[in-house]
Amino acid sequence: MKAYVKQLNNKGNNEEGIKEIIELWNENAMETAECELDENDRMAVQDQLEQFIQSKYGTVFVVMNEFQHIVAYAIASIKKDLVSDMLYGQIDEVYVTEKYRRKKVAQNLVDHLITWLNQEEITAIHVYVDLDNKLALEFWEKSGFDREFFVLSNN
Repeated sequence: MKAYVKQLNNKGNNEEGIKEIIELWNENAMETAECELDENDRMAVQDQLEQFIQSKYGTVFVVMNEFQHIVAYAIASIKKDLVSDMLYGQIDEVYVTEKYRRKKVAQNLVDHLITWLNQEEITAIHVYVDLDNKLALEFWEKSGFDREFFVLSNN
């Protein structure tokens, strides 16, 4: 099972890759939220991906298998803290298809995101994790992230 990481950029045609990511995003939604993306959701995801690919404040990495199909993706962005005026990185999404899990694919993607953020001179990086997702919490803690605070929600 061979796979390689690729950063999507605004120099090539990303239309097919974006379509594949949207399908994987839908798989992720079905796994984690037990719902499918509707057409409006799909269009919003497409817009977000296109913006991240074209902006210097966002990035999209994918993992391609030997058949040139995307089997994982990761997205990060650079944000500005409104209080401190400091720039920080945010890992927005990481998803790996079931067949490629537990093969260091997610860690490889995270390493690429961190390298990209460090090249942009970003050292503080945040990631949001559902507290009920024990596997994700364990993964991020093993990846060097610490629990800092809890966000409470009424829904």
